[in-house]
Amino acid sequence: MQLPTSEPRAPSTPPPVSVRRLNLAQRVLRIVSWISLATILAATTALWFVSERTWWGTVLTFLPRHAFLAAPALLLVVSLFVYRRMILVNLAGILLAAFPLMGARVPLALSAQEGDGLRVVSCNVQRYEPDFDSVLREITSHRPDVVALQEALWIDARLGQTFPGWHTIQEDEYWIGSRFPLKRIGVCRSKRFDRISGLSVEIEAPRGPIVLHNLHLTTARFGFVPLSVSSVLDGSGPAFVDKYTRWRREEALECRADVDRHGSKRPQLIVGDFNTPTVSDIYCQAWHGFANAFDEAGCGFGYTAPCTTHRHWFNDVPWVRIDHILADDHWSVSACGVGEGNGSDHRLIWAVLKPR
Repeated sequence: MQLPTSEPRAPSTPPPVSVRRLNLAQRVLRIVSWISLATILAATTALWFVSERTWWGTVLTFLPRHAFLAAPALLLVVSLFVYRRMILVNLAGILLAAFPLMGARVPLALSAQEGDGLRVVSCNVQRYEPDFDSVLREITSHRPDVVALQEALWIDARLGQTFPGWHTIQEDEYWIGSRFPLKRIGVCRSKRFDRISGLSVEIEAPRGPIVLHNLHLTTARFGFVPLSVSSVLDGSGPAFVDKYTRWRREEALECRADVDRHGSKRPQLIVGDFNTPTVSDIYCQAWHGFANAFDEAGCGFGYTAPCTTHRHWFNDVPWVRIDHILADDHWSVSACGVGEGNGSDHRLIWAVLKPR
């Protein structure tokens, strides 16, 4: 008996794989996340490679940049619930905004101790307003050996009460106090702005003489006064910003020449209100060769100004780091930070420096 044979079956094909389509919320999040990252990248590139070389680069240099960090941070939270593939994109935006764009710093030696060293404090005291007593309390909390003030246009009696027995020199708007003997070296006069831009002194420190330069360079904000929609359209506003930036550059280079003129084998420190952030092309041109104490040992953004009331910004929330302590290669920086009080329109900056 012959058994019935079954016909061979055709090989089975797997069911078609369905392509997962993004919903509207996910598509929108993806587009916005990539736009945010591209915008941060463009702003960072402009800041680092243009800065104060053009009028709009100067404006960008001094504008608050918090929004660049807030956008990817918000989008990162949304990504957790809507579309997790965008987490890495927005995380990249946060890191790019926080570090190269906004200037956040993390000290390389996280476990380093302040230890012994020369403790220096600098502050623009805004003519002792609005609360100089709180500024003095914050200065003394850092146990300084040297204090340099700007916009100290007269000798306030509270200075002598706070630093009894100290050696002091006051000239023009500059006040320098030290536990060690001081000797005046000279002043830097800006020909362009017809003002004294800095005071230089020699400090007889225990390990040998030190030259300290106390600077206050001209603010950039006066160059923005003519800017308006109409002045941008007719070109007069940008032209004035460019001209004023050239003047500021001349002043900074005059001060650098003065520093070099007084330079010798003695260790040098440059402190004060530079009115330029470290990313500024003016700062890079004028102060190359000096280590920035906050870049070396600071933590966070280190913004020092402005600390006043603004119509278009949060009160007492500074957004730019324009006060600095610079050191030549005779020094290593153990620690550096900025103040937290709002007794002036600038927050103080302090550093602990050790001779190499």
